[in-house]
Amino acid sequence: MATLVKTLSLTSTDTSSDALSLSVSDSVTVTSPSIDLARTSIATGSAQDLIASNSAFTYVYIKVVSGANATDFLQVKIAGNVVFKVRVGEFAFFPLYNALAITAESYGGATTVEYGFWSI
Repeated sequence: MATLVKTLSLTSTDTSSDALSLSVSDSVTVTSPSIDLARTSIATGSAQDLIASNSAFTYVYIKVVSGANATDFLQVKIAGNVVFKVRVGEFAFFPLYNALAITAESYGGATTVEYGFWSI
């Protein structure tokens, strides 16, 4: 078993009349199966598995490292349903129930995607 520390920090001086400064942190014990970090290239026109199926409650990280164009993005599907998109340079980190697959498809041009998941 290992420990995964999750931290989220949001700051801004101009989203409202008050400065935004939010930071939360938590840690969880993680176990197999997991992928610490991997990279893959995802083409346009065909969905590719990032996680074929997870056997346990899982934390997932996805980042679009690069694309053919600055406007390219990755469409992410969970259990076959489009859930969100991640643009070049953006990332997502989220908890995922077990027995769900994650597929992704690039739009605009091919993207390089960094991803990982950790089970608890």
